[in-house]
Amino acid sequence: MANPNSGNRDEANRGEGNPEAAARFNRTETAFVESARGKDAIRKGVYVPLADERALADAERRGKARSKDPRSAPAAAAKR
Repeated sequence: MANPNSGNRDEANRGEGNPEAAARFNRTETAFVESARGKDAIRKGVYVPLADERALADAERRGKARSKDPRSAPAAAAKR
């Protein structure tokens, strides 16, 4: 059966994924990470503005407080 959302109407419906596309992505991602440009990007890391960093930390704290796993909950939430 052709995938109606695909640009290529002859492509079979692969359900949850396309193994050829996944393999192609993995190859190109690995090539980038191993390249000089990729290594430079990894070394530099990601810039996160201070306000966003605070928001992310707050979201992480709130998420851990709601967690069913007591090992990830902050001490105050674990005492409830």
